[in-house]
Amino acid sequence: MHVNYHRVVRCICHRHLAILLGAALLAVGTGFLAARLKIHSDLADLLPRDYVSVRELNRIKAQVGGIGPLLVVVTGDSLDQVARFVQVLADSLEHSPQVTAVSRGKNADFISRNRLLYMNRVDLDTLYQRLADHVEAEKLKRSPLYFALDEEEESAGLDLSDLKSRYRRYDVQGLERDYYLTEEKNGIILRVYPAGVATDARFTRELLSGIDRVIAGIDPTRFDPTLAWSYQGSFRNSANQYDAVKKDLAFTSLYSYVGVLLLIALYFRQVLASVCIGIPLLMGLSWTFGATYLAVGNLNQITVGLFAILSGLGIDYGIHVFARYREARRRQLGVEEALQETLTHTGNSLTTSAITTSIAFYSLLATDFRGFQEFGFIVGSGILLSLAAMLLVVPACIVLAERLGLMRLQGKEVPAHLLRRGRYPWPGLTIALAAVATVYALVHLPDLEFEYDFQKLQPAAPPALHKTTLPDELREGRSPAIVLTEGRTQAEAVVAAVERIKAEHGPTSTIRSVKSVYSYLPAEQPAKLEVIRRIDELLKENLDLLSEGQRAQVDSLRQFLEVRELTLADLPRDMTVAFTSKDGRILDFVMINAAVPLRDGRNAMAFADEVAEIRTSSGQVYHASSSNIIFAEMLRYMLDDGALALGLTLVVVSLVLWLDLRKPLDALLALSPLLTALLWATGFMYVFDIRLNLYNMIAFPTVVGMGVDNGVHVLHRYREAGVGSMRLVLRNTGMTLGATSVANMVGFLGCLSANHPALTSISTMALIGMSCCLVTSLTLLPALLQARERRSAASGAEG
Repeated sequence: MHVNYHRVVRCICHRHLAILLGAALLAVGTGFLAARLKIHSDLADLLPRDYVSVRELNRIKAQVGGIGPLLVVVTGDSLDQVARFVQVLADSLEHSPQVTAVSRGKNADFISRNRLLYMNRVDLDTLYQRLADHVEAEKLKRSPLYFALDEEEESAGLDLSDLKSRYRRYDVQGLERDYYLTEEKNGIILRVYPAGVATDARFTRELLSGIDRVIAGIDPTRFDPTLAWSYQGSFRNSANQYDAVKKDLAFTSLYSYVGVLLLIALYFRQVLASVCIGIPLLMGLSWTFGATYLAVGNLNQITVGLFAILSGLGIDYGIHVFARYREARRRQLGVEEALQETLTHTGNSLTTSAITTSIAFYSLLATDFRGFQEFGFIVGSGILLSLAAMLLVVPACIVLAERLGLMRLQGKEVPAHLLRRGRYPWPGLTIALAAVATVYALVHLPDLEFEYDFQKLQPAAPPALHKTTLPDELREGRSPAIVLTEGRTQAEAVVAAVERIKAEHGPTSTIRSVKSVYSYLPAEQPAKLEVIRRIDELLKENLDLLSEGQRAQVDSLRQFLEVRELTLADLPRDMTVAFTSKDGRILDFVMINAAVPLRDGRNAMAFADEVAEIRTSSGQVYHASSSNIIFAEMLRYMLDDGALALGLTLVVVSLVLWLDLRKPLDALLALSPLLTALLWATGFMYVFDIRLNLYNMIAFPTVVGMGVDNGVHVLHRYREAGVGSMRLVLRNTGMTLGATSVANMVGFLGCLSANHPALTSISTMALIGMSCCLVTSLTLLPALLQARERRSAASGAEG
């Protein structure tokens, strides 16, 4: 792609101060906007807004608020003191603006008082029947005509032991009766229902810091010096992830930037080289993320790592410009002539590779997945803005440094060995070895696996003072799927439909339980109340028929006979709190809990398949949603559209290169380092058992950018230098490619020490891909060009 840079060079040489001032002012303005960017960890932001699951999740957020509780686990040596502290903490949190409700315990008194209503209908009928049978037997014994047939019948009495054992949970005593304890029995679990959602990172951090302040104000040490607390649930996970990403990005960005500048200074043996490249790099990044704020408004889990990618691509362009300018000045060219040669040749190569790569990423705007759309926009725009910074601001910095006498390159001659021409040795052997490696990668390409366990991509939680394990009854309800309904009839119809789905799937069902607020009301109350009335009458009328021991047994039962039909108003607040809206109203939605860990993407997709669309017996269709269903939808999008997006990118790159180089074979040669490097990278993934995941997939754009850039630079320089110049190309352009690749790698090396597994995963994949790109660019492409040159020479000799 040829651009006439003659006027651009004249403008830079005569107005370099104005260019620097204008670029700096623009960077300050866009930097102010970039500083306002927030990281959105909500997976729903990555899907199309018109998706049913996204629409339903937004409705749920508006009506319900937070989905699932934050679990505050309080541990200590004295559980009695822990219980006292938990009560004080619950009282304090009731007044927190970030909390809608607090659930303290199990409501054991209410359940025990109404135990007959909560009994299974069959068991209640059995209880009545045994009492009736016993009364009849006692009446018969008192008959003058009665005589026992055998000893067993004579000794038979009222036996309710099996029923008592079945409902033994009603008679649990101690702290376990009133509180949810950890499996280790070393702590009490308080359920806190937040007013916001876990995917709102700012709210989550305010929530946790607010609870920490409340606890500090209570002073837990006055209850028990060993008392400690920790958080469980999606709110804790979201806060840990946000903090880890923010901390890692700050460290790795600084490390990458400083490391790259030091490398540039060592490579060029010029401290000012780092300044001339580093300042425009920051300007280009500021322009990019300022434009991101205006066009997108935020970063997401896919685009949060783009600083390292765009830094690498930007520094790449800057090194090429400075290296070519230094080479021209060493050949005794003046400042303007050197810049003219630099921008005419290297500038055109950079323009070709940048426009090619940016168009490829802009093509992602045509996909439905918003994660790809935003990624494509930011990378595409960042490449073009980085190119502008490196082709305008870097030369302006060079001109200023030269005129101030701070940098002198003209007197330094080019070493003779760098000007020596020659052919690439052993092209046939190189092509054969590359073919073997490529075939190996192709054979094992189907063996690559995807990492479905999302927990492995999350930062580790801070270590707790005491080991704690949640009981199953709390673990199941931490992140339920929600179905919004209106009224009891709809809620119960959805519950019945989900139970039918669970039964149809049998043991393979991913559904553990389903409930609405009405599920906490005893089933079949009118029928049960009738049985209870009959039991009461039976005992009152026949009390004299019971022995003293049997009367004691019956007396323990009679205290539970004075019951009436329960309504929602009778339920304790702890039972309905999970179904309470932001303004305190009891809502009619349905909660579906999973029987499998949803951190595994395969489980999440299977769960979504079962419950995302629910059809009741009347034909009404309802839709469930949750962060896990959104996660499942996103996984499907990335798995289905990821390969399509990469294929679309490569097709667009090929077309643009064809238009620029005008020859299909040249376009294919320019693409050969990229295509081969992508395959080799997958081969390394197979060898070292590295799985693809949601994050390291975004390292491939760096490989695409570097592969296109390297191929275009080698091919353009070879065309410029002519036949028999491959050694000259490799000594000059090849050394520059090595410098740009190492600079990119240094930027990613800093991420390997990150606490967030996602950043280390991206860095590992980027380092593998960039290494493959460098090797293929400096071996395979020169070998292919040399082989073509030999074939052309042989054809010419024969002609």
